[in-house]
Amino acid sequence: MNDPFNTVISEEFSRLSIDLLEQSTVKIKHCLDQLTEDQVWWRPQPSMNSIGNLLVHLAGNLRQWGVVPFTLAKDTRDRESEFHPELRRDVDELIRELDSLVKASKDQWQYLSANQLSKVIDIQGFGVSRLQAIIHASSHFVGHSHQIIQLTRLQLDHEYKFHWTPNEPRGELPI
Repeated sequence: MNDPFNTVISEEFSRLSIDLLEQSTVKIKHCLDQLTEDQVWWRPQPSMNSIGNLLVHLAGNLRQWGVVPFTLAKDTRDRESEFHPELRRDVDELIRELDSLVKASKDQWQYLSANQLSKVIDIQGFGVSRLQAIIHASSHFVGHSHQIIQLTRLQLDHEYKFHWTPNEPRGELPI
């Protein structure tokens, strides 16, 4: 028997987690629209990541934590390669990949019941619930989107165009 309270909670949890991915993607695209290809791959220090590396890393992490555990897909992630200093990929291709992974996450997350959310799965050798996997994937995505905003602002300084300000109306709570 389904508990209506559990249904409401699981639906709201899924909706909010998906919203975090979607809002972050909007902010990332807003930054990328202001940058050149060279700026996307610029590193503030040799030991630090570029926005491009962060995009590749976000895709790898979202696939591993947000999609693969909910499907029969095989985990083929090579995490170390995401940060290689010589890595260069087409930015439009990276955005298409992120969009596809956000959609795949949404497709997997949006109808999970409380029982399905509590199911324990293995990711990177950790036994975690699907709920934990979604929290990890969505918070990780938000965190790196803020790094992308900071790296964009660092490069553009006063020319940076903010995506949203408190005086503008908005539907969801902003990240």
